[in-house]
Amino acid sequence: MVKITNQLKDVTTDPDDNKIIECALVGDATHIVTGDKRHLLPLRNYQGIHIVTATDFLKRFR
Repeated sequence: MVKITNQLKDVTTDPDDNKIIECALVGDATHIVTGDKRHLLPLRNYQGIHIVTATDFLKRFR
């Protein structure tokens, strides 16, 4: 578990998705695996965190 401060703003057009990105940042994640084609996937990358579909993640690490 990680604690976030909700300080990350305006990264995506959906404010709820900022929490996802902030969790990844605080948790030192390398990837965010999502099906959110509207808000998260178009970013493709945020500060070195790869944003990918589950299919792409599995292809990369098989």
